[in-house]
Amino acid sequence: MSVDSTVGTVPRQAASTDGAGWLARHRKDVEAWGFLAPFMIVYAIFLIYPVIQALLMSVFNWDLLDPGQRTFVGLDNYARMFGAQGLTWDATHLLGWRIAGGVVLVGVAVAAARDLVARRTATILAAATVVVFGVLLGLHPGPDGAWSDAGFWGAFGNTIVFVLMSTPVIVGVSLLLALVLSGAGRVAAILRAVFFAPYVLSVAVLTLIWGFLLNPDLGLIGRALAAVGLEPISWLTDPSLAMPAIVLTTLWWTMGFNLVLFIAGLQDVDPTLYEAAALDGANAVQTFFHVTVPGIRRTIVLVTVLQVIASFQIFGQVFIMTRGGPGGATRVLIQHIYESGFREFRLGYAAALSVFLFVVMLGASAAQFRLLNEDDS
Repeated sequence: MSVDSTVGTVPRQAASTDGAGWLARHRKDVEAWGFLAPFMIVYAIFLIYPVIQALLMSVFNWDLLDPGQRTFVGLDNYARMFGAQGLTWDATHLLGWRIAGGVVLVGVAVAAARDLVARRTATILAAATVVVFGVLLGLHPGPDGAWSDAGFWGAFGNTIVFVLMSTPVIVGVSLLLALVLSGAGRVAAILRAVFFAPYVLSVAVLTLIWGFLLNPDLGLIGRALAAVGLEPISWLTDPSLAMPAIVLTTLWWTMGFNLVLFIAGLQDVDPTLYEAAALDGANAVQTFFHVTVPGIRRTIVLVTVLQVIASFQIFGQVFIMTRGGPGGATRVLIQHIYESGFREFRLGYAAALSVFLFVVMLGASAAQFRLLNEDDS
């Protein structure tokens, strides 16, 4: 072999060795990214891309029937969403909601005093409560004014009502069932399966079942009331009962998933803590608040935030069972988005509404991560 060919081979062998060495040093990273790549590709295509597309569409006047004809309008869609003419402020406007805000403020103060919430977080929550309930809820159009899109505020208000009504009920009932069914035994296992079974049903099947149950003339509940001499209740046509009926339907549908999460959390609580509490003479209530709740605090936060996000996305039950009625009493934000985009063909405005809802749910997720980080610290 010649000297030139030998010299030329050495750099190539060194480069090959360096490449093999880099691969050996980063083998775990390469394997990890190899496993993550399929998920990340799907995530980017079906989640990240639609969010970016919605952001772009929200600044255009985009017609569903003629997508090629679109006009850049900047923030006009957002101005239409939040805008109004003849705004005024009144201390008695939405007084019930503002009293509820005062109750929330007291709850935040009590939680901070008992070290259930960090002082900084409590301060932020208190300030946000004052701004929202004390200031913003006092704004409304005067006698000669009007919201640019009154339907948006009505739908968003109904969505907030559903979130506030459904979240405590669903989380509380799921936790109660988890406490009862967390033990071993065949009966408990069967009941866990029974309560989880509705969660696998589609929203169409769910609404078909409950639409029949709540029918005042043909439904089982109406006939049961009639059998004992009571007047059947028109659940879905009474403006004061339609939303509670939707909450009841959602409770039956979703509590099984939360039940599983709570049972998993309860199984992680150290049994010796219960033994120590019993030796100290703690009763069931004291044991629950001083042992069980601290032990599953992360699970409670997780379930609550997931439930809030899911409640903000309420649509199927309302759209099939009541169509937003009676009188708009159950018309929610996603229904308003659907109607703006697919009935009025204003895709740009529907995208702006979707971005607003995304920001609201993103805020809920940020609250979850903050609380979890405080738990870790």
